[in-house]
Amino acid sequence: MAISKKTWLVIVAVVVILALLFAGYFGYKAATKNKVTAYFASVTGLYNGDPVRVVGVNVGRVTSISPQPNAVKVTMELDKDVKVPADAKAVIVAQSLVSGRFIQLTPVYTEGATMVGGADIPMERTAVPMEWDDVKKQLTRLTDAVGPKGTDHGTLSDAVDVAYENLAGNGKAINSSIKELSDVMGTLSSGRGDLFATIRSLQKLTDSLSTSHEQMMQFNGRIASVSSVLANNTTALNGALHNLDSALSDIKSFIDTNGSTLSDSIRRLSTATTVLRTKDEQVQGLLHSGPTQLANFYNIYNPLFGSLSGIFGLGMGSNLVTLLCGTMQANDRPGQDQKDVEKCVDTIAPLFASFTMNYPPFLANPVTGVNARPNQIKYQNASVKARAQADIRQLDAQTRKDNGNTPLGNLLVPYGGEK
Repeated sequence: MAISKKTWLVIVAVVVILALLFAGYFGYKAATKNKVTAYFASVTGLYNGDPVRVVGVNVGRVTSISPQPNAVKVTMELDKDVKVPADAKAVIVAQSLVSGRFIQLTPVYTEGATMVGGADIPMERTAVPMEWDDVKKQLTRLTDAVGPKGTDHGTLSDAVDVAYENLAGNGKAINSSIKELSDVMGTLSSGRGDLFATIRSLQKLTDSLSTSHEQMMQFNGRIASVSSVLANNTTALNGALHNLDSALSDIKSFIDTNGSTLSDSIRRLSTATTVLRTKDEQVQGLLHSGPTQLANFYNIYNPLFGSLSGIFGLGMGSNLVTLLCGTMQANDRPGQDQKDVEKCVDTIAPLFASFTMNYPPFLANPVTGVNARPNQIKYQNASVKARAQADIRQLDAQTRKDNGNTPLGNLLVPYGGEK
């Protein structure tokens, strides 16, 4: 029976419609879903269609599970509008032993690169829950380790026996210890403000030490240098310490022998220093005028005769007006007026203006003369001695030699005619 043309058209139309539906379906999935593959060590209890979640919210589902040589490949579809970090981890979560499981993607995306379609999550970034069989195995190993073995009662039994022996009859002591521990914790709680203040102060100290790292390094370096110097001079240092020990022993013996005498001397010294402190102005005056007085004494000492000498001098000789009229004013007799003193000054001043002198106008003084023999003179140096012992003619010849003879004409012009 031949198929009519109309039937062929219907078949073609149905095929085209189905093709369009499949294309639209897969196109919709490609536009709204991202395909991600993860590799797990095992996927017990995980099946196709199980949810994929982020912080408990469904964002996709498992589409296929296929075994691989060293892992299990799990393909997931994620909503395209959900952002997942590019380095996200995949964890199979079991809410209980018998309920279904789901895949949790972590962490939640905050910023940075996102996972694109076709990305793979390697086994290093996946995790699976521990199975009940594994838990049973570990519990069995634990009970075998602590349980009895033949005549051995087992570690757990021994631990219980030891605990019983230690705790038996110590209930009150344990109760007291717990109460004291509670009191200590209460004290710490009531003083937590001071405790935290101390901790903050320690933090500031550590921060200061951290910021002063370079200074601490320099200090440690200097300490190391000092230690190195001491290490290199151990012999000399030992000798010095030995000598110091001997000296301290001698000082101790001296103090033990002369302790009372030293105490008396110190008391006298204290008295002397007290006197000097109370006579501070007089001592300052003595120190100020002492050098001048010693120089004056040296000048009036005559080593030839071993005596003191001097020359005539007229006190107030340079101001006779003040001497005479001041004497009149100092006497201040009854009936004398200040005008008399002023009249004395007006009268005498013109007469004695040219007679002011400190020493008499004589070229010789009967008191002065030879003060020392040549062998009693101590010269400052050889040059001074040579000039002092030289004849006047030698000095004059040396002067003419150094300066030469200046013509009379040159003496009449500035600088002796020299330019």
